[in-house]
Amino acid sequence: MTTLHAWLEQATRRLSHDSAVQVRAEIQEHYESEREAATGRGATPAHAEQSALAALGSAKVANRQYRKVLLTSAQARMLRVGNHEARAICSRPWLKFLLLALPMGMLLVASALFVNGTLALARTLLLGSIAFAIFFAAPFLPIYTPSRARVYRLLKWTALISLFCVVFWQDALKNSWLLASCLWIPLWTESTRFLIRRKLPVSQWPKQLYL
Repeated sequence: MTTLHAWLEQATRRLSHDSAVQVRAEIQEHYESEREAATGRGATPAHAEQSALAALGSAKVANRQYRKVLLTSAQARMLRVGNHEARAICSRPWLKFLLLALPMGMLLVASALFVNGTLALARTLLLGSIAFAIFFAAPFLPIYTPSRARVYRLLKWTALISLFCVVFWQDALKNSWLLASCLWIPLWTESTRFLIRRKLPVSQWPKQLYL
C-alpha cells in the first residue's frame, strides 16, 4: 500500500532542498484537507487516507511538473558553486587584478604581432582578448537588469562564436571534436541558467544569472 511518505519521496525526487520543503508543506496541507473531507463523508480512517492519497494523483507526473517550475538539486548546486566562485574572486584583489590584466596583456601581444606582420595569430589573440575581457570583466560591470543582461549575453556569444570561427574555420571538419568539447560546457551552463531564470523572479536573481 502506498503511503504519503512514499508519494512525497517520489514527487520530490531531484528537487532542491528548498523546493522539496515547499512541495511537502503544500501536499501535506492538501492531503489533510482531503482526508478530513473523506472522514466527514463517513469514511473509515484507513479509507479516508487512501482517498486523500488518490486525490493527489500520480507522484511521477507531479514530479515532472514540479521540476518544470521549481529548482532542481542540480540547478541549486550550480547557483551555490557560482556564488562561492564570485565571493572567492571578490575577496581576493590580486585575483581580480589578474583576471582584468590578462585580456589587456593579450591585446598588447596582438598589437605587437600586427606590427610584425603575424596577422593570423594576431587576429586570434585580438578576438581572444575581447572574449576574455567580456567574460572576466562581467562580474565587475553594472549588469543588474534583464535588459542589460540580454545585451551582455549577446555580446558574449558573438565574441565566443567569432573566436571559434577564426580558430577553427579552415579545419572545421577535422577539429569538430575539439570544437564540440570546447562548446558543450558553456552551452550546458547557459541552458541551465536559462531554465533557472524562468523559475526565479528577477528580484531573487544572483549576479551570475545576469551573465
